[in-house]
Amino acid sequence: MPGLDGLLGFVLRAVDVSPHYTPERCLVVTRASNLACRACVDACPHDAVRIVAMRVEVDPVDCTGCGLCVRECPSEALEQRVGLGAGAPVRCSQVEGDAQSVQCLAKLSPSDLLHVADRSGRAVLGRGDCASCRIGGPGVPEAVARTAARARELASALGRDLEVEVREVERLDQVGPGQRLSRRALLRGGIREAGQAAASALAPLERLLPGPDAEAGLKDMPRERTRVVEALRAADPPPETRVPFRLPRVADGCILCPLCTKACPTSALRRELTPEGGKLLLDPERCLGCDACVPACPVKVVSMADEVTWGEVRAGEQVAYDSERDPGRPGAFHR
Repeated sequence: MPGLDGLLGFVLRAVDVSPHYTPERCLVVTRASNLACRACVDACPHDAVRIVAMRVEVDPVDCTGCGLCVRECPSEALEQRVGLGAGAPVRCSQVEGDAQSVQCLAKLSPSDLLHVADRSGRAVLGRGDCASCRIGGPGVPEAVARTAARARELASALGRDLEVEVREVERLDQVGPGQRLSRRALLRGGIREAGQAAASALAPLERLLPGPDAEAGLKDMPRERTRVVEALRAADPPPETRVPFRLPRVADGCILCPLCTKACPTSALRRELTPEGGKLLLDPERCLGCDACVPACPVKVVSMADEVTWGEVRAGEQVAYDSERDPGRPGAFHR
C-alpha cells in the first residue's frame, strides 16, 4: 500500500536519530575503496552502519543515535548536532532528573564538554548502566573518557582547567548534587538566583561558539573543527602553546604526485607546480589529522606529528614540501 509506505517513511524521518553524513569527507569515498576505512562500522554496537558501493549507509531503524560512530570517524564525515545549555550538568536518557539530557553521553564532543562545564571548569555527566543499555552499550564509558581527554587538551590550550566528572546515577538534577531547589527556595527567589548563576557560567564560555557566519575558509568544514578553531582564535594563546591538532610532515623524496591531495577529505593539502618542480602546501586549520595522506603516499615520505603549536596553526597555509630544498634521490622526479 503506497499510502502506508508513505506514512511509515514519514514516521521514520520524524524519529530519525542517525548522524548526518557528508560523503565528500568520507575516506571510503575519497579513496574510492570499501576497505579504506571501517571505523564507523566497527564502532556501531547495533550493526546499523554498513559500507555499500563506496558509501557509508546508516539504517535509520537500527540506529539508536548513540554517537559512537561519530566519535570514531577520523574525517568527521559523520556528525551529530547536540543542543545544550552552557554551564549545566548533562544526563543520558537512562538517568532521570531535570538536568538537560542527550540520548547517550557518547554523542558529546570535546567542545560540548567545555560548553557544559561550569564556571570552575567542572563538567558533570550522569550515566546509567552502560553494560545493559540498548542505546550505547558497554563501549560508551571508554568513548567518553577519550572525548574528555581531548577536551582537557583543548581547555589547556585555551588557558582553562577542565574536570570531567562522570557518575553512574539514577537521577541527575540541574542544580548540583544534593542541592535540588525546593518549592520554598523557589518562592524565596531561587529561580532568580539560578538564572544569575547560569548567566555567570555562560559568560566565559560564549567565545567557544562560532558566530552566525563562520569564516569563509571553514564553511565546508565539520562543525566541531569550526568550533575548536574559533575558540582558539578568540583565546589567541601564546604561539608556543600546544594545541590538539595532528599535522602531516613531508620528508625529502616527495615526488609531488597528486595522491595525497586527492586523498585529503578537506583539501588541506594542495600542489603548486612549476617547470622546475613545485611545492606541497598545507592549511593547518583544515587538516583533521585523519591520516589519509600517509598511506596514500607512494614513496612513504608523509608522517603525522602530534606536537603542534598554535603559532603553526595560526600562521595559515604554509609550505609542507619544497622541491628546491630537496637535493632529490636517484630516480626521483617531480610532476
